[in-house]
Amino acid sequence: MTSRTPFTADFETLDFDAIREHLARETRTPYGRELARDLLPSADPSEVRYRLRLTTEARHWLAEQGGFGMGELPDVRPLLERLRLENATLTVDEIHALARTMEAGLHLRATLRPHRERFPRLGAIAETIPDFRDTLAQVRRIVAPDGQLDERASPELQRLRQEQQVQRDRLQRRLERLLRRPDLEGVFSDDIVTQRHGRFVIPVRDDHRGRVAGVVHGMSGSGMTAFVEPLDAIPLNNELTRLQELIEAEVLRLLQEATQQLRHRQSCLTALVTALGELDLVVAKARLAERLRAVEPTVSETGRFQLTAARHPLLMLTFQAQGREVVPLSLTLDAEQRALVVSGANAGGKTVVLKTVGLCVLLAQSGLHVPAQAAELPVLRQVYADIGDQQSLAANLSTFSSHITKLARMAAELTPPALVLLDEAGTGTDPDEGAALAQALIEHFRTRGAYVLATTHFNALKIYADSTPGVISAAVAFDLETLTPTYQLHLNAVGSSSGLVIARRLGLPEALIEQAQSYLREREVILAQYVAELERRVTEARDAAAALDEERAALAERYARLEQEFLARDAARQADFEARVQQLTAAFESRLASLLERISEAETRERLRREAVRQLEATAADVKADAKAGKPLDKPSLAAEVAARRPQKSKTAQRALVAESLTAQPVRTAADLRPGDRVRTAFGTVGQVEAISGEEVTVTSGALRLKVPATTLAKLPPAKSQPTPSAPPARQTLVAMHDVTLEGQVPSEINLIGLTTDEATDALDRYLDRAVLAGLTQVRVIHGVGTGALRKAVETFLLTHPHVESFARADRRQGGDGATLVSLHP
Repeated sequence: MTSRTPFTADFETLDFDAIREHLARETRTPYGRELARDLLPSADPSEVRYRLRLTTEARHWLAEQGGFGMGELPDVRPLLERLRLENATLTVDEIHALARTMEAGLHLRATLRPHRERFPRLGAIAETIPDFRDTLAQVRRIVAPDGQLDERASPELQRLRQEQQVQRDRLQRRLERLLRRPDLEGVFSDDIVTQRHGRFVIPVRDDHRGRVAGVVHGMSGSGMTAFVEPLDAIPLNNELTRLQELIEAEVLRLLQEATQQLRHRQSCLTALVTALGELDLVVAKARLAERLRAVEPTVSETGRFQLTAARHPLLMLTFQAQGREVVPLSLTLDAEQRALVVSGANAGGKTVVLKTVGLCVLLAQSGLHVPAQAAELPVLRQVYADIGDQQSLAANLSTFSSHITKLARMAAELTPPALVLLDEAGTGTDPDEGAALAQALIEHFRTRGAYVLATTHFNALKIYADSTPGVISAAVAFDLETLTPTYQLHLNAVGSSSGLVIARRLGLPEALIEQAQSYLREREVILAQYVAELERRVTEARDAAAALDEERAALAERYARLEQEFLARDAARQADFEARVQQLTAAFESRLASLLERISEAETRERLRREAVRQLEATAADVKADAKAGKPLDKPSLAAEVAARRPQKSKTAQRALVAESLTAQPVRTAADLRPGDRVRTAFGTVGQVEAISGEEVTVTSGALRLKVPATTLAKLPPAKSQPTPSAPPARQTLVAMHDVTLEGQVPSEINLIGLTTDEATDALDRYLDRAVLAGLTQVRVIHGVGTGALRKAVETFLLTHPHVESFARADRRQGGDGATLVSLHP
């Protein structure tokens, strides 16, 4: 992202160039180094947030993955410029450099792609890297990964290389035979074949040169040996020269081919270089943040300007090598309190405060994390700093004049939001006038929306800061016993310059000290005593506040521990409660589903469902109330108790239960009931009416007593006397069933042809109940063939019916595809 909002700052005064140089040392590519050295802050809040989040992502990536593994890459930007020249041909080394860069880019993209969801900003940069795989394959066919020309780059090159090798071997053997000829013994200074000017020659002693006919291609350094190309070797050398020229022509053609491939992807290569530079820069930011133990600052939208335990980054980097630590500082400014005036002894660290704050702003708006425990900073448009001696002999300006010239420019160009850093403003002239000028400057900048940090030795300015709303007074501490600064910044305090005290401790003669004190006007003596007393009281108050902070921290820790214990116990009770509720819910839902499957009347099914839901809610409420009251949740499940009390029924009893369910009369009002009546509850429990109170009925079933609305009950006929043991059970059951449900014999089949699917399933449901009551174990359902819709509806219905054990298509004699045979539970 590129900022469109202008930003100005005194980079040189605040040593921002040194920060950029440290950042450049953390890069791995020439592109990242250049970006680091050219890094500028942004004044666009959205861009600042993006830069900071990008650095945070890179830090997480470093922590998890350890980097991108790019290594050092060559700078290929000059090669991209050469590609702009139509007739330029790159060398093997140059093509290899571009190929390495493409490989690094593809590796980066492939590495980040699986992590796009967790590292979206890094992944977005990597996705700008084009897909070079085809181009890379073409280039690597010519220039191998080792940086050498691939001998297999083309069939013609292979053929020429092989022919050249054959010719070279032939020439080598011929010259070696010449060296071994007995009649030429002593003629050669060595028995090796060598080359001169690309031609194979043999070393002949100069005093025997005439014994070997040929062309002399040079002499040794001593002049004792001539390198001679024998006459019979000239044709073979000529052939080698011809082959070498053909090879060079083929190599040139291949390099031109590779260059052209790269030329076609020039814009993509430029995008690659850009992406590599951006990724290298952001990882360098992450590495520097780790070295600085920095944090991502919060971008303030309210004007809050807060640094907690901030440290000067350059001092940190210097002290790390020495094993030392930088003393941190903390401060808070906002829209109401925009100015901070720092006083204290010379060399106490006042200027370090200004530079630390200024650098933290520049770091944050450049996307660099801030060396602090925490930071919340607004996005500024200007950071002005008037620090140090601005004397210019060339411009014929004194120290005071140079300061005023710069302050005038700052006052004229101020564009809030801005930060103004004033180091001992007003010095170099009359102290009274200087103090008045410094106060006027602070008022000018802060009332126009700038944050102002100023250092001073003027007592008048200390009183102004301590007594003016919107201005904070602060002091840097100085140990008068050891005459060393502690570099600690104390807010709401006034610091004494302690010039005479320091002078005395450093050995200035006492007479001089006393003489200097005598020159102080009475008002200044009183003022100095006032400042010293104020500083003592502030120190005592600060010590007391520190003790209170320690006590408060201990209480907070204890409270947090107790709160955690309470939450743990509460979570355990809640978990137990939820588990019990889930058990109850599962039991009720299971029972409700079973009842609804066995009861066909729509009105009764809906009434039972509503009552089951009401009972569930009431029971859950009771359990929840017990859990909140801390009572043990050991109440038995109602559904479990009902299930435990339900006896296992014989086949005869099951059939009787079905008959009884079909003859049960829904209760519409409590007036339909009398104490002693047999009833069935919504949970399937059979009991007797014990008492009636309004529309609420008390039902007993064994040891179980329930209070339920009358409308949730079904009235049953009086219980029949049990059959005698000698009577046949099956016969009695059938008789009872016929008495209850049958007027004649139940047929062994039902014809559903001509009915709708809903009508057919309702009729089939009633028929199956009657068939079970009649003791039938197999029936036939006639549905016809037709479109198949009725058959499919019947089969779907039979799959879930409680009376059905199995079913199958009828054979051809019993109706084939137009009928289904159903087996019922006995």
